[in-house]
Amino acid sequence: MFARRIVQSVKAPSTISKRLASTRSLSNAVIADINTRWEDLPADDQQHIVQQLSDRQKLPWGELTPAEKKASWYISYGEWGPRRPVHSKGDAGKIFGGVVIGLGTALGIFLAVRAVSGPAPLTMNREWQEKSDEYLKSKNANPWGTYSQIQSN
Repeated sequence: MFARRIVQSVKAPSTISKRLASTRSLSNAVIADINTRWEDLPADDQQHIVQQLSDRQKLPWGELTPAEKKASWYISYGEWGPRRPVHSKGDAGKIFGGVVIGLGTALGIFLAVRAVSGPAPLTMNREWQEKSDEYLKSKNANPWGTYSQIQSN
């Protein structure tokens, strides 16, 4: 029984090699310009082409035609399905324009608020901050290394 399994395992590679040797190259009409028409093909045709190419790829790569190599690469790594670019080629200028408009609007709002707002609070001047430092020194308030309240020059 064990000897039969060994004999069967030895015979299996020869049948695989015969099957692989019998695969023929795909016609150029099937795989020519596959990158332009891949998404328009019906799902059955796509599966058929994928199956044929996967059978061909089991052979040595030297036996594949350049068109088959290009088609295999496009199906595996090309810009279709989930790898399709999110933005088309003309969208970069629109995105840049939108970002510039957004930044300009934000700057305009910031400057308008600054123009309408009153003077800086009393606690933001240097004299107030120095007096705060003196008060903290008198109370020995130095829990994390320093007690300087000076924030502006």
